[in-house]
Amino acid sequence: MTDRDPRTGRTAERPDEQRQNEANLGTLQLGYLGKPHGLSGELRLVLHNPDSEALDTLEQLILERDSQRQEFPLLSVRGSAKAHLVRLGGIDSREAAEAWKGATVLARRSEMPPLEEGEYYLSDLLGARVEGPEGFHGEVIDLAIHPTVDSLIIRSSDGRRLEQPLLEPWLEFVDAQQGVVRLRSLDGLIE
Repeated sequence: MTDRDPRTGRTAERPDEQRQNEANLGTLQLGYLGKPHGLSGELRLVLHNPDSEALDTLEQLILERDSQRQEFPLLSVRGSAKAHLVRLGGIDSREAAEAWKGATVLARRSEMPPLEEGEYYLSDLLGARVEGPEGFHGEVIDLAIHPTVDSLIIRSSDGRRLEQPLLEPWLEFVDAQQGVVRLRSLDGLIE
């Protein structure tokens, strides 16, 4: 099941479908594509983690939109105030770039830098089950990266959209492999 966000053009899969699709294909979600930049096919890439250095080592990016996936050579990356500007092989016009606006950007896990014991990629928490002291509370549907703290955007069991900073006082347990985030209390949730 998918819904299109009218502001970004992004297709939002249900988190459990997204997690299963990525696991099956050995991919990791990096972010999404914004509007094209210029006339030669460059695209704005908004990363879930703006400080990530993953683009320095990747040679290919996988774009996904409307259940269609396509792999492109990553030809160049340059910085911009709010996003990275990327040039991908085979996308050489503004029209071609426009066709991928809103696409989810993925990379093969095998091409990502190795993680240390206990580390996880934030995007591995997309689709995770969020539990509070009294049981199920919701699902992680997005990430918010702020200058001082990373946060999970949660769709609560009653449909509210909440933000949970990823800070020690509120987190009891995070298991990215099992897709579970357990909160010590609900006091850190921001409406």
